[in-house]
Amino acid sequence: MKTRLGAIALSLALAAGSVWAADDAASKYSGFLGDYSQLKPAPNREGIMRFVNKSIDLRPYTKVTFDPVQIFLTPNPDYKGVQPDALKRVTDNFLASFKLALQSGYEVVSAPGPDVLRVRLAITGVQPANPALTPVDILPIKALFNIGRAAAGEAPKVAEMTAEMEVLDANGNRVAAAVANRKGDKNLDQAAEMSWNDLAPIVDYWAKIFRQGLDEARGVAAK
Repeated sequence: MKTRLGAIALSLALAAGSVWAADDAASKYSGFLGDYSQLKPAPNREGIMRFVNKSIDLRPYTKVTFDPVQIFLTPNPDYKGVQPDALKRVTDNFLASFKLALQSGYEVVSAPGPDVLRVRLAITGVQPANPALTPVDILPIKALFNIGRAAAGEAPKVAEMTAEMEVLDANGNRVAAAVANRKGDKNLDQAAEMSWNDLAPIVDYWAKIFRQGLDEARGVAAK
């Protein structure tokens, strides 16, 4: 299936999550969600395709648990290794944005339960790159959007990030699913190193939308 990952070139278990290498850089989706047929454009929410199961009563759900964040990598023939510590920083920062957005209203817990929503998150469409040794926030990845877009190698680039998410109830039923794509707010020089500061506003936006959507689905006042 075109939307599914084919041969896996790299599989690395991390304390922060899992890293996979996709064999098809042109795939629209990573395969993380499996079924994308239910997704529709989210009204007034830029760059988000989503599904919400309105038949499930979410009012009892006041707690959230997060699976380890996964990263889906696009092969880079010029880079032969993945640095676990650096990738863990990326997934830790990604997850921290979502946990912060849930403050004052929800409890983030470490295990499933009858009043706990399970959230699966994946960062998709990124290519490993050789990071500089310093500063420490230089990312070992670069957005797929930046690859092959400037033949002359001089045009500016814009940080872009894609992600996929699934929310499950206590019985494992799909409550919601989403694919998100968003560009940063500033141009970067073609040779510029990308730091988390270039991508953090994108993730913060997604985390805010996630909180808003959860509040709406539960029928509570938005924070």
